Amino acid sequence: MNCENCGKEHEGSYGSGRFCSPKCARGFSTLARREEINIKVKKTLTKDPYKKTCLECNTEFKTKRKHQIFCSPECARTYKFKDPKFIEKMSNSLKITYQDQEKRKRLRDIGRIGGFGKKGFTNGGIRYESLLEKYCFEYLEEENIIFEPHKNIPNSSKKSDIYLVKQNLWIEIDGINREKRKKWLGNDYVYWLEKLEIYKREKLNYKIVYNLEELKDATVKKT
Repeated sequence: MNCENCGKEHEGSYGSGRFCSPKCARGFSTLARREEINIKVKKTLTKDPYKKTCLECNTEFKTKRKHQIFCSPECARTYKFKDPKFIEKMSNSLKITYQDQEKRKRLRDIGRIGGFGKKGFTNGGIRYESLLEKYCFEYLEEENIIFEPHKNIPNSSKKSDIYLVKQNLWIEIDGINREKRKKWLGNDYVYWLEKLEIYKREKLNYKIVYNLEELKDATVKKT
C-alpha cells in the first residue's frame, strides 16, 4: 500500500495502513487544517503581549503566552531545581550532570535531541548545524587543516559531517552518543546505523568523535 501523505510504498500499520509513519500522519493532518492553523497563528502574532513578572527573578517581561511565568528557560530551570520533589524524580546520572557546570554547558552546546542545536556560519563561511559542529569546523579552519564539510558519502545520498582530505578520513560527530540514547531517537537512530553501514560497505576509513578533543586527537594521529 502507498502512504497517503508521501506516496511511498510501505507495509506499516500506522493509521490503519494509511500512513508509513507518525510523521507522515501529522504532516497530512497539518496540510488538511492549514487554513485553520494560519488563522490561529495570525491571531497569536497580532494580539497584544501580556505583561508578566518572572516567578524566579521578579523581572518584568512581555509575552504572547498567557500562562508563561518565567522570563527565560534559565529562570525556569533554576526555579525547578529549588524544588526537592523535582530533584528526587531525577535519575542519579542526571543529578551528577546538572551539578557539574562543564557538563551542563556541553549539553546546551550540542543540543539534547539528535545532537542538533544552534545553526549558523563560521567566520570562513561554512554552515554548521550544532555548536559542537561549529567548534570542530573552527578548529580545522584555525589549524589550516584541509577538510570538506557535509560531503556526500560515495555511492550514497547521505552526507558525512567532516571529510579530512589529506588523511582520507571521514568524521562523524556524535555529540549526544546515539548508541546510549537509541530508544528515544527512533528513526533518527535507524538513519545513523544505515550511514555507518555505508561506510563499512564502501570500505571507507571513518571515525566517530564525541567531542572536540577527540577530533583534535584524530587529526594529530592521522597527519
